[in-house]
Amino acid sequence: MADEVPGAARAGNDALRAQVESMLESYEQQRSALVAAQQHALEPVTVWSPDNLVRVTATVAGVVEVHLEPEAFKRSTPASLGPVITAALREAASRAAAQQAEALAPFTELPLPDLPDLVPGAPSTADVLAQLSRTAPDPAPIEDEDEYFRNQGYLR
Repeated sequence: MADEVPGAARAGNDALRAQVESMLESYEQQRSALVAAQQHALEPVTVWSPDNLVRVTATVAGVVEVHLEPEAFKRSTPASLGPVITAALREAASRAAAQQAEALAPFTELPLPDLPDLVPGAPSTADVLAQLSRTAPDPAPIEDEDEYFRNQGYLR
């Protein structure tokens, strides 16, 4: 009988160890996939204007490069070139945002556990945040900076 308990405990430990190793392996795979998705989301997007005079390269962080073909100054005027540049910038920003959303979509749709799921009896994170947002005081109005110095408010 005494030999059965250590054997059962050992089997339980082995099963738990296998489960933990499986979870760690799954975590590493998800982490690697997230890093790859983040890198893809940050890759530059290049857009040409319909007349092929303007090329814009951008990421979700902003514009990387704006290139004007030498022909742009011969075939266009500043008044007509401005809207073409603006349209190319908007299109590049839109494509970069779409690329980011597409790359990170599998991760934004994952259900995340709430605190009670991890710690029985703990308050729900959503409930705590809702309570904090209801009880947060309104921020004090900011005095006009000139008025602050003119009335020597810094001496209060």
